[in-house]
Amino acid sequence: MWGGLASCTTNVVKVPASPYPISHDAFAVDTLAQGFTIPYGIAIVSENEYFITDRVGKMFHFKAGTLTEINGMPDVATFGIPSLRAILHGGLMDISLHPDYATNAWIYISYLAADGFAKVARLNVQDHTATQFEPIFATRSQNYTGNGMRIVWEDDTHFFLNVGNSNFSTSTNPVLNAQDLHDDAGKIHRLMDDGSVPPDNPVFEGFGGPTTIWSYGHRDVQGLFFEQSTRTLFGVEHGPKGGDEFNIIEKGKNYGWPLFSYGINYDGAGVSTLSEDSAATFTVLPEYYWTVPTDDGGQAIAPACLLKVDNSTIADWNNSFLIGSLAYRRLMKYNRQTNETFGLTLEGRVRTIKQLPSGDLIALIERNDLTKANGLVVKIHD
Repeated sequence: MWGGLASCTTNVVKVPASPYPISHDAFAVDTLAQGFTIPYGIAIVSENEYFITDRVGKMFHFKAGTLTEINGMPDVATFGIPSLRAILHGGLMDISLHPDYATNAWIYISYLAADGFAKVARLNVQDHTATQFEPIFATRSQNYTGNGMRIVWEDDTHFFLNVGNSNFSTSTNPVLNAQDLHDDAGKIHRLMDDGSVPPDNPVFEGFGGPTTIWSYGHRDVQGLFFEQSTRTLFGVEHGPKGGDEFNIIEKGKNYGWPLFSYGINYDGAGVSTLSEDSAATFTVLPEYYWTVPTDDGGQAIAPACLLKVDNSTIADWNNSFLIGSLAYRRLMKYNRQTNETFGLTLEGRVRTIKQLPSGDLIALIERNDLTKANGLVVKIHD
């Protein structure tokens, strides 16, 4: 069993108590690499080789215990106090290998570029330098409100991309970007591997043909998982203050933000402009949602990543979803059959969790000291 990352020093972020029962599952954790600020995405080449992104705009290659920075990354938009590298929105986000990476060596990255547009590019790496850098997607307008940009592959030629829209919308001042099909924020997009529009994407009313948009009305999806065996796309999404959602993402559907939410705004103001019954007539309500009860109206768990575990070396996690909770700074386990959520003893802001070919797991854990780059890449096993 592995202990927490926090301590009581001035700059170290305290780990709050879990709002859900702790499941004392037995596992061990080994630190593979450290020195990151916000390690966000990991692409697994093999059991002992990965590419890793840090939101401050850096990409690394890890192989057999050696960590090397990759040169030639794009300039990214970062916001906050420069000395703390505090990234509120933006930065270099997810990274993914083309399903045929062994042949074409394409690596895909998502990022908020320095010009404010959310983008996807593909590249090769030679001699620790990005080569053949090719931007293949950009939002039609600047998007300074999207933390979530995950890439998951449907098959060898199609991938899904989420672009967040976590703006401050209230019932008296609704901000409707996520409902606007001419705006790419608050959407999940489906693209061909070269960035072109798949001809079988949905055709929305008023459009002459398909666009990249697969679904809309999202606030900030930060975890996506595509289950190949059932051809199902799952997503976890940030509500505002509470109302974090677990959704099954379907073609052409409206997921309601900000017309309806189970959360409230951060100042306590209501968000929804519709009742639950009215919203259910034309939007998809979440299959499940989380709001931790508090005296001031509720608290979000802030889900950061999503993985359905199968054939893991940790038997207690098989057939469960693992979710990194940013608000409660720990890994959580969700049972879809019973709707039970458990806190786990892996502490820290888990940004990403993936499964290795062996069944072991890899987690990226954000720094816990705001003045240092001490984020971790860890291996979790039985």
